[in-house]
Amino acid sequence: MIEWGEEVPIIPNFSYPMSRQTSTMTISLPEDLKQFVKKRSLTAHYGTPSDYIRGLIREDLKRLEQERLEQELLKGLRSGKGIPMTQEAWKQLRTEAASRIRAKRSS
Repeated sequence: MIEWGEEVPIIPNFSYPMSRQTSTMTISLPEDLKQFVKKRSLTAHYGTPSDYIRGLIREDLKRLEQERLEQELLKGLRSGKGIPMTQEAWKQLRTEAASRIRAKRSS
């Protein structure tokens, strides 16, 4: 069984603009990777190499959160404990989903 070994921050919306308050982190890359990042930041419509790197980090965060969610779901399935899905439970689930969709569309 795989245990989740690191804490991943849950970021509800990955398309948010970056905060204006940033800090600097210096990384060292071989010249070929440096050139790749520069070219990729242009061809993938990122403003700067930093935007490209931030995008990669956001994608990694999404992937880690998805893995954590999958592990939690598997843990729940393996536990044998579940919620009986009655007609009322399905109705409540549909109502909540519709409410979230409406809220997302109006924002």
